[in-house]
Amino acid sequence: MTANEGLHGAAGLEVEIEEGEAWRRRLRITVSPARVATTRSREKERLARSVRLKGFRPGRIPSEVVEQRFGPAIDDRTIRRLVEDAYREAIEGHDLHPVGEPEIADVEYQEGESLSFEAEFEIVPELRLDRTSGFRIDQPPVEVEDAEVERLMDRIRYDQAMWEPVERQPEDGDMVSVRIGPVAEPETELRPYRFELGQGRAIEGVEAAIRSLAPGESGEFEVQYPDDFDDPELAGATRELRVELDEVKQKGLPPLDDEFARSVGDFDTLEALRDAVRDDLHRHAEEEAEETVRQKLLDAIAEANPFEMPRGMVERYLDRIIEAPENADRERVEQARRQVYPSAERHLRRQLILDRLLEEGEYDATEEELDARLAELGEKRGIEPRDLRRRLQRDKQLDRLRRQLAVEKVFEELKRRSNLT
Repeated sequence: MTANEGLHGAAGLEVEIEEGEAWRRRLRITVSPARVATTRSREKERLARSVRLKGFRPGRIPSEVVEQRFGPAIDDRTIRRLVEDAYREAIEGHDLHPVGEPEIADVEYQEGESLSFEAEFEIVPELRLDRTSGFRIDQPPVEVEDAEVERLMDRIRYDQAMWEPVERQPEDGDMVSVRIGPVAEPETELRPYRFELGQGRAIEGVEAAIRSLAPGESGEFEVQYPDDFDDPELAGATRELRVELDEVKQKGLPPLDDEFARSVGDFDTLEALRDAVRDDLHRHAEEEAEETVRQKLLDAIAEANPFEMPRGMVERYLDRIIEAPENADRERVEQARRQVYPSAERHLRRQLILDRLLEEGEYDATEEELDARLAELGEKRGIEPRDLRRRLQRDKQLDRLRRQLAVEKVFEELKRRSNLT
């Protein structure tokens, strides 16, 4: 652990920096008595202007009365202001880039004297990428099987299907219209529901009851609620429910022929639609293969240039991607965080490396490259390039497009420097 001291005389700050493990930093900050006194005087004036006391006009309360009545509050405001301002000035003055909020501790304050405190935090890693080339990267094959094409054709056909009423007991995949209510409350009107069976929209006991009925039939059923049911009063409980089945519909699949192809889009024949599906799958496979190569390149760079990741950075990333409700089981949430932690750390490590590569090289997109990409995107979307540019500027997405072009140039250079097999 090393220490580094600095003094900002004009600002009335003395800052001592301790370097802890990895990217951990601890600042010991001391604010001069003169600055403490000046800040306290200002906070006292602000408070005097905002408070109201009987017998005094607003803003005309004598200083000694303000001090007598609000002394502790003035001290609290002074401490908060000094800690906030001094911390900000210290990290800016020493060119530190913290990850998240600091941990403030050991605040020492006495009126008329200096104020001191400690601020501990992690900083964004400073990376040295000594090796970024000469890697052997296996490229995944780009293949589209006939079975994949037919699966997507079936999906398109299923999406174009029409719901048709049937007079039989429902099966998984059927759309049912039902009314359900507790047997114990006969005066309560049954609640209507409409959903597709077999998709988990209702608990298994209810779906089993519905499967036993035909349209127009009803019955009373004993239903067991699962232990993890959303309503804690019903979780694990058994209730008698009345179920009335009003209607059953099944999907009528259209025939796979040229007419179907024309109904889907601008395709003259079924084979034209099938070719378009194959092309789309091939394009998607190429994109996935490219993404895989990119991740392998970044992982190879990370392995060749190892560095520790700030734990706080990973934890804050997990806070964003794991949104647990307030009543969630803490143990299960922590278990989920532990399971996701390695992949989250790997994702952030790759991102830091990519950002560093962008900083080190000359990869900024030229206006000509930006115009060419806008023309390409505009043609696909049926929008004039100048209109697309205005739209992206309005939505603050133009810089994102510039970064995307720069990232593409980074990976083209990385691939050129390595051996892709």
